[in-house]
Amino acid sequence: GLLDLLIGKTVEIALEKKLIKSNTIIVDATHTKARYNQKSPKEFLQEKSKNVRKAVYKIDESMKEKFPKKTTSNEVTDELVYCEKVIEVIEKEPQLAQVPAVKERLNTLKEIVGDYQHHLQYSADTEARVGHKSVDSSFFGYKTHIAMSDERIITAATITTGEK
Repeated sequence: GLLDLLIGKTVEIALEKKLIKSNTIIVDATHTKARYNQKSPKEFLQEKSKNVRKAVYKIDESMKEKFPKKTTSNEVTDELVYCEKVIEVIEKEPQLAQVPAVKERLNTLKEIVGDYQHHLQYSADTEARVGHKSVDSSFFGYKTHIAMSDERIITAATITTGEK
């Protein structure tokens, strides 16, 4: 209700000051991505460890034999252990760990593993939904629908889930 109140007061003042002259309303929607990922914690960890391995393989493909075997369980804790082992293997190879592309991805993975170890929980936005910008392009989040006058004064706004 606060947004409606503020917009209503703005429109009221604009009408008093004769800033709004037209009767035309332009309606548009903009996409807003959700703050949280749509992926499960395990999928998120897998993606980040994969990014690190790919960066390493571009430099030294023989590292494939040194990495631990990927987990087959659906447990986040198993994926955390796997990620810790990947970090350990890379840190034993200082020439690789210092390459900027590897170092950046490795630090990201370390931060994520650290966060999960401390919290071991995953925030999810239960209200966000998958929406489509086009047939080939989707996003996870919300749509903000805005109505405005020709003078570019917002006269109404509504926020819906992404699929609307």
